[in-house]
Amino acid sequence: MILNHLSGLDSLALKKAPARRAAVVAAHEEHILKAAALSRRKGVVSPILIGNRQKTEKILRELGETPGDYDIVPCDDGTRCVEAAVDLVKKRKAAFIIKGIIETAELMRPLLNKETGILKPGACVSSIALVESAKYHKLFAMTDMGINTFPDLERKKQIIGNAVRFMRRMGVDNPKVAVLSSAERVNPKQEDTVEADALKKLCESGNIPDCVVEGPISLDLAVKKDAAAVKRYDSPVAGDADILVVPNILAGNLLIKGMGIFGDISTADAVLGFDVPVVFGSRGGPVEAKCLSIALCSLIA
Repeated sequence: MILNHLSGLDSLALKKAPARRAAVVAAHEEHILKAAALSRRKGVVSPILIGNRQKTEKILRELGETPGDYDIVPCDDGTRCVEAAVDLVKKRKAAFIIKGIIETAELMRPLLNKETGILKPGACVSSIALVESAKYHKLFAMTDMGINTFPDLERKKQIIGNAVRFMRRMGVDNPKVAVLSSAERVNPKQEDTVEADALKKLCESGNIPDCVVEGPISLDLAVKKDAAAVKRYDSPVAGDADILVVPNILAGNLLIKGMGIFGDISTADAVLGFDVPVVFGSRGGPVEAKCLSIALCSLIA
């Protein structure tokens, strides 16, 4: 199975497991409830709404929904909302988690708790976006734009591992990984180029399996064959990257948001590394993107 368009996420999720149960943390907010309701109508998810009951029911009625059709877990405290979601995951009553109106730090603390959380042993938590662009010939992934601030070499290796496993779930058996930089040559004074070169060598030695890693490589060379030809950059990744690895959270955040504002793209997002995937997304983003992320996490859960 290779997905060609993000619009196919719904049908793939429905084929795998219709109406997966998902815990919505701090659900009492219009944006997230609209996405949950739309996804529920499609049969993609069966949401468990954890949050202020009065506010949640009021918003559902304003959206034309019947509150009685939903499982609502009353909870007014953000941390306790997350703990309730973790409990549902551990009891296998929820297949993934959806972030509502709660700060990222408040959400992450209970999830990362070594004794009571849901972090996979030895795992690295990272965000990933599956991107569809009218200017690129296939879907591609971008990582990590929202979790690891300034990842070191070992953390970048783990981030690539998460992304490779993710893309293999999407049907790409040997994904081409572009470790992005501002240039394509190693510069000892520019640490990201040194690390990109080290990651390429780790892949060549078999320490990053099931993929082809190239780096350092600039964005244009990673996604445009004609630019690579002009610069005589010879690599199987050039112009055909499946995964774009950004050097840090600043670069990733600016790139993905800039593409969304000035470009013609659609995205579906997930946070990887926990026992179950987590839908983060931006509260300022379109509801459609949140629905795509819900379908994506339902598919990979």
